Amino acid sequence: MSQNFCHSMQDVVAFAIDREEKAKQFYAQCAEKAQQPGIKQFFQDMAREEARHKKLLTDLDPATLETFESHPPEDLKLSDFLVDVQFTPEISYQEALAMAMKKEEKAHNFYQAWKDKCTKEKTANVFALLADEELKHKRKIEEIYDSEILTWD
Repeated sequence: MSQNFCHSMQDVVAFAIDREEKAKQFYAQCAEKAQQPGIKQFFQDMAREEARHKKLLTDLDPATLETFESHPPEDLKLSDFLVDVQFTPEISYQEALAMAMKKEEKAHNFYQAWKDKCTKEKTANVFALLADEELKHKRKIEEIYDSEILTWD
């Protein structure tokens, strides 16, 4: 992907929609293969969240990007202390949370890097919006991890 890519908002949105669709498919496949019902549900919820991101992009009004202001949530940085986890059908809840947290972190970093490369405000704002969304999603998973995993004795 070249920096020229940032000049067309339609290209940026189409690219982002494709990424969100692939993320949704990944989580849906995990849900299908996971053995534990609670973990299946977690991955189904993750797939729905990615579908929500895709819908946000599909319904995006370019006029709103002119006044968009980024307000990312605080990053708890829990994923900084976790290793990447590969999916297996026997994945534990803690591993599933860690895997999802790392995926959201990588998505945030990807969109943030592209935002910084775009010179046109509207296209940069598409990436800023997505970076914020991924960070919000990561934060939600971090809060679950903090309250449900880190409080274990």
